[in-house]
Amino acid sequence: MIDTIQIRPLQLDDADHLQNMQTGIEDDYVVRIFDRLIESDEHALYGLFTEGQLVSVAGYSVFKDQYAMLGRLRSDQRFLGNGYATTLIESIVDYLQKDDQIKWIGANTQLHNFPALRVLEKLRIPKLQLLHAATLFNRELLTTPEGETWKPLNTLEEKRKWINPLIQDSDAIFPLEAYYPFPTSEALFSDEDINDWFMFENESRDRFVIVKFDQKRHQYAHVIYLWDDLFDQPGLWNTLDETLVDFKETFGDETYIRLDVPDETYEKIPNKDAFEFQDPWILHGYWK
Repeated sequence: MIDTIQIRPLQLDDADHLQNMQTGIEDDYVVRIFDRLIESDEHALYGLFTEGQLVSVAGYSVFKDQYAMLGRLRSDQRFLGNGYATTLIESIVDYLQKDDQIKWIGANTQLHNFPALRVLEKLRIPKLQLLHAATLFNRELLTTPEGETWKPLNTLEEKRKWINPLIQDSDAIFPLEAYYPFPTSEALFSDEDINDWFMFENESRDRFVIVKFDQKRHQYAHVIYLWDDLFDQPGLWNTLDETLVDFKETFGDETYIRLDVPDETYEKIPNKDAFEFQDPWILHGYWK
């Protein structure tokens, strides 16, 4: 019997199809926010149907009009082993390849999400960087060097002196949001965004740090620091502590420092008990 496959964008009246999938995911956020995903201009959600039954779901989100991040891959466990997830993702990638507005295609997948990793490997989407998502919950357990707080950068010109060279670094990965790091380009650094960021430089003017608000499961003071001496720099954590106080006054007490750190920085954390870590994330992707 020939397997009849249909791949199409999901619609609001596909909600029952999604809820009837046996994915093994308890309290799936895709189910909870299904309406928002379907109605959003920044998100897309596709389904693969066989004989009229939804057996695989995946989609993408567009950032800064040119970055497409694949994700939200779910498969019905009763239909595993048929290559449906790979077929679906491949179809989405083919669509994005033809979209001239999209310049970069990628995915950010947890280290032990083996089904998603196998799909990306089959499609030969290269690995770029592994990052540890760390949320600081026990500051008192973290011993860091004392020192003068870093100089705040208040003008766009001061901030651009650090940002513009970063844009030219072809190897730089910039965590635009929690869970969404991207290779750098001018699109990530609009004047409007930069003006909203808190930026500081050290006394010797060879290091800088960005702190910006983000909200996912928690509210975050999202810290972006691009060197592996995060826990050795005098005054850096005094600066972050003071900035967190300001963030809490603005956004509420349930606001936490969050970092996305590569392996070399992760290994230098003085006391990992100070943080809550997720399974590490692997960024994949390529420029078209």
